[in-house]
Amino acid sequence: MNQPIHRPVRLFPLRAALMIRRCSAWIGQFFAISRPFLAKVLVIATCVLAAQSAYAIDLESSKWGLSGNVAKRQFNLLSLVLRNNSPEAYDGYVRVRKYIGPSPVDVSYVEPVFLSPYSERIVQLYVYAGEWNETWQLTIADQPGSITLPSPPPAPPGVVHLVENPALSQTLNGIPKVADTFFPVSTAGLNDVSHILLDHQPNWEEARARTLLDWIALGGELHLIPGSSGSLPTLTGPLAVLNAPLDSQRIQAGKVVKHQSSFAKLNTEQIFAQIGRKNPTPDNPNNYYNTIDYEGGEYYSRGFFSTLKEISEPRHLWPLIHLLSIGYIALVFPGAWLLGLKWKSYQITFAVTLGAVVIFGVLFQFLGQRGYGEKTQINSVAILRPVADNAWAVEGWASMFVTSSGQRSIRHQGTGLSYATCQSQEAVQGVVRSGTDGSMNVNFPPYSHREFSYRQRVLQPVPQVQWLQLNVNQDVSPPELVSGELLVSGKFPTTPSSAFLVCGKEVRSLFPVNAPTNAKADANTSAGSQVWNVREKRGELSAFLGGDYGTPFPFASQSSRKMDREQILEKLKPLLTVRAGNIFEKSSDGMMALPAGKAYAIFFADPPPELELKSSDGVLQRGWVAYVLPVPLER
Repeated sequence: MNQPIHRPVRLFPLRAALMIRRCSAWIGQFFAISRPFLAKVLVIATCVLAAQSAYAIDLESSKWGLSGNVAKRQFNLLSLVLRNNSPEAYDGYVRVRKYIGPSPVDVSYVEPVFLSPYSERIVQLYVYAGEWNETWQLTIADQPGSITLPSPPPAPPGVVHLVENPALSQTLNGIPKVADTFFPVSTAGLNDVSHILLDHQPNWEEARARTLLDWIALGGELHLIPGSSGSLPTLTGPLAVLNAPLDSQRIQAGKVVKHQSSFAKLNTEQIFAQIGRKNPTPDNPNNYYNTIDYEGGEYYSRGFFSTLKEISEPRHLWPLIHLLSIGYIALVFPGAWLLGLKWKSYQITFAVTLGAVVIFGVLFQFLGQRGYGEKTQINSVAILRPVADNAWAVEGWASMFVTSSGQRSIRHQGTGLSYATCQSQEAVQGVVRSGTDGSMNVNFPPYSHREFSYRQRVLQPVPQVQWLQLNVNQDVSPPELVSGELLVSGKFPTTPSSAFLVCGKEVRSLFPVNAPTNAKADANTSAGSQVWNVREKRGELSAFLGGDYGTPFPFASQSSRKMDREQILEKLKPLLTVRAGNIFEKSSDGMMALPAGKAYAIFFADPPPELELKSSDGVLQRGWVAYVLPVPLER
């Protein structure tokens, strides 16, 4: 609960009054101005200065992401450097709101702030951003007005040089320097970065160090380079696992590369060549229309939100509702009039009419609930990617339907929680907090839906995967998988029912077979090995997602009202498959493909208990998850 700020300046001490009286007398004598008039002027000026000194929290600077840019339609990091310029401690909060044109949209993002007297700190929020025409407004509690924040346009993930002190560290041509104090505590704030250059041991707490390891496991590339001393950094604490003697090592979907030569004398193109990345070109705003809208489904008409909403679409008994409506109208007139003529008593007429209104209200409420299944429910899909031997990063989408109005708190288990409604058209009455205690408190009208996206980190064992057999055609670009068998050692949190393999620009089916007796898994894996055989092609990614060319999911032409829940969820398999491959946009010719050498095995199953909402008694929770295991095309 926010405590009020004590402002002694609001009291008008005797010393200040005496000072004003003396000043007014001296100035009045010098300028021949009447003393009472001048005293009033000085009182007003003193009050204005006192009010200004009471609001002493200043925004020193703001920064988007680590690179200074934002990723398109994703969670992004917003860092605010706040300073308390008063002798009083500040205990309040900051509020950030997105605007499209003059109107607010989405929810408000709020973060508590405590600042000691004359201190400065970095406050970080994880907001859903990346629209071309959006602006952001910052409000500091107990201060008047709002501040318009700079809003950079969306850009592809970039490269940053993480340093201890930007003023004293080495400078690399064309690579922005970022102080390691701006590094976030959640991977939700790292969508704008694909490569990080590191030349020192960061002075981080465990949460930030773990975030760097998670970011690598999700597909990021960390490049260790010599610092000012000319030697590679020796990492300690949780980051000590990166001190392997290998020049290059894979960690799940990402990798760590060590460079023995300094980058200080290289130009930008040479640096990008060293880290294996193309020199980026300015993003074309027209490419924005190639972005896949996973939430709304504008371009493929089967987004996560619209499809999940179909599961709880109403199926009312409209004939009975219409009959009740006619009966209610007849009761009001001429029913009440006829009743008054018969009994000639307005007390009886009012009592009967009031009782009938209550009965009809209960009947209407009952029929309305029947149309929605009579339960508050939440339907969701999620993608789980391994970030450690016992941890998964969760990227989820949900549609919640309620039968009664009111404020509801949405909160999951785990850490690194971030929420957003992903709205670009509607203002949502609600507040989001991020971090370990992250939650979303949002208002629901009766019989309404609310769609939202979330991120979290949960602890569950992760199975290990390796190739038993692999046949790749290297004569084409990107390399094409011909055949193979995958050995999955260990158990998933829930049992998969089907699986796909995404490689290059193709999707293939995976079918389980009995594990051979001579199959050897890593010593660290638990019992329960399963072999999955790579089978026939299911089409190219673009056709697989779009529903053309004989895709195995021919639901685009069917009416959603005629499908059950399993069929509706089946519609989301192509969308989940493409998102699991970290594909966010198609090329100008409409094609989609994974980078060369990368492949993902995707296993569909029921969600584990860790993905359920906290304190959700009486809420029906159903969904589907996709476990994503990176399987590089090498043995």
